Amino acid sequence: MPLPPTVLVVTAPDDLGADLVIRQIQARGVAIHRIDPADLARPGALRMTGVSDGEPLRFTIEDDHRSTLSQSVVSVFWWHPGLPGGWGQRESRAILEDFLYGLDGTLWVNHPLRAQAARPGPRQLHLASSLGLRTPPALFTNDPDRAAAFATEQGGRVVCKTLTAHPDRFVQARLVSPEEILAGADHVRQTMCYLQRPVDKTHDIRLTVIGDRMFPCKVTADGAFDWRAAPENDLGFEAVSASLPLTQKVQKLMQTLGLEYAALDFAVDQGGTWWFLEANPAGQFGFVETSTGMVISRAIADHLVQTALATHVYTPGGGHRASSGAPWQRGSADV
Repeated sequence: MPLPPTVLVVTAPDDLGADLVIRQIQARGVAIHRIDPADLARPGALRMTGVSDGEPLRFTIEDDHRSTLSQSVVSVFWWHPGLPGGWGQRESRAILEDFLYGLDGTLWVNHPLRAQAARPGPRQLHLASSLGLRTPPALFTNDPDRAAAFATEQGGRVVCKTLTAHPDRFVQARLVSPEEILAGADHVRQTMCYLQRPVDKTHDIRLTVIGDRMFPCKVTADGAFDWRAAPENDLGFEAVSASLPLTQKVQKLMQTLGLEYAALDFAVDQGGTWWFLEANPAGQFGFVETSTGMVISRAIADHLVQTALATHVYTPGGGHRASSGAPWQRGSADV
């Protein structure tokens, strides 16, 4: 008897984005198992048993509500699980991840290792530029003299950005002058700095991508340079369209980065050119969906269910395998 297809949702217990997607999956009648990896180190909260014995890796995950066999997992929605809090959680998380990475033919949104390699930074900017997306010149340095010279070359000011989250506060992108850079020379020497030529923009674009579907959203911020730091009442969101040449380049970037999902940020200049800033493999989408009505969570659910099932066949003995190039026959209880 074939095992029922299951979407494994790995997330934090209070994540609203995961909630939106789970509601959509439930409407499709596909089994869902939502887990918080931290529960593996909380006695009795989440129980897992896995076997490595020369045969394909296999495991069982169960809690007080459901039990899931690895053979039934067709897709994994890896969405902002909390960071491990201690050694027990780190050890448990490492074993969970390794078993999940061993799943055969499973669709990930997104695979953590691919998302890590695809994070915003110099490589991502280089790939975007090589594929034809417009990218502002950028400099990465801990040399204050080089940084100040770059700011002078770009017209007397540059955008100072960060690639990682600060543990204590939100660090917004801001404009800095050569004088400010030299005044803070000691800080520059202690940390690599990311500087970029500013775009004389009219507005921003948040382009959410899942599979081959794209959701472009115009963002206005009432004069704020970094819309993420603007008061909520000053923000405006509007569904817009994107040109076919641009979306084709974005699709190539997604494929090159190995991503199924990303939230891409663009700045639009006075002439209407979209300047690529970054692609966040785990960028939030809930605020865009709520503000515009675009069905992003539905598209993610479709991808986790329909796309995943399209790449699997079910066998009379139970379980599934990837259908692409499979040497076995389709079972009588196909899904």
